Amino acid sequence: MTPAPAQPSAGRRLTTFLLPTEVNGWVRVTAWASVLANALLIVTGGAVRLTGSGLGCPTWPRCTDESWTNTPEMGLHGVIEFGNRLLTFLLVIIAVLTALAVWRSRRRHPGFVLIAGAIGLGIIVQAVIGGITVRTGLNPWVVGIHFVISAVLVALAAVLVNRTRRASLPSVAQAERPGRMGGTDRRWARALAPVLAVSTALAIYLGTLVTGTGPHSGDAGEVTRLTFDPYLITRAHVVPVYVLVAATAVALGLSLARRWPGPLRRILGVLAALVVVQALIGYYQFFNGVPELAVGLHMAGAAALAAVATMAVEKMYVVSAPVPDEPLAPGQAPAALTRS
Repeated sequence: MTPAPAQPSAGRRLTTFLLPTEVNGWVRVTAWASVLANALLIVTGGAVRLTGSGLGCPTWPRCTDESWTNTPEMGLHGVIEFGNRLLTFLLVIIAVLTALAVWRSRRRHPGFVLIAGAIGLGIIVQAVIGGITVRTGLNPWVVGIHFVISAVLVALAAVLVNRTRRASLPSVAQAERPGRMGGTDRRWARALAPVLAVSTALAIYLGTLVTGTGPHSGDAGEVTRLTFDPYLITRAHVVPVYVLVAATAVALGLSLARRWPGPLRRILGVLAALVVVQALIGYYQFFNGVPELAVGLHMAGAAALAAVATMAVEKMYVVSAPVPDEPLAPGQAPAALTRS
């Protein structure tokens, strides 16, 4: 009788799961987790600011000079600020899992490893900037940098989501293959994509200046604020927002009228809805004394905007790219994508 083949040990099965040789569902899960975790950091950072807990832990890297953690005497502010710091450890874990998930497929998809590595490095930089934020007494310029880095990490993770989906899902690879748009459609896509990207980036950055000028300093005590005129800096912030609204409307209209690829139409529809909601929240908070809840929702919307706009722009470039020279096997990701 032929003996049954030996079953792999639990440790080997775990290793195979965490370090797959091909891009699979686990890789996609880690990519999505990177998006959500970095967006969550923006949301919890907003909670810290809006509850006045920015100096709940008055020093860094310790919470106090004597303790690594918050103490009962620090009250709710200490709990909120220390909880936000703990989130960094979750981000590190997810970054490590993401890097492991793409490591063994690095020869075919070297770009995945580069993106995962950049996210991991960005989280470390983010932690250091957070420490500088505390040690500078919540300097609004440093707080703004803290926010922008999070938005960049969300955008990088969004690119990883798009590319891992194309590399592992044949239907997605087919629907988003290069060469699906040519002629006039290609020119429109290539013209609108950078407008969407730049206007989104400017809207997010100028939003940090508006917040740094406004009343929500992040602490109950006296904290330095930016000295811009609140009305003028808000007007400056809405200029790229108007451009983003117009560009999104044109892109969505063209995608529907000219039947651009389905994935692109859908992500542009999501972007359009998100831009409208963000604009409504922005106007509401401006005319109602910037209430905390509205500001928090606007910050969460900014995180979502960074992800969705990045996904839309990346898809626009891919489907309007020239057709690759080599033929594609069913479900095979184009070489231009595997090398990116």
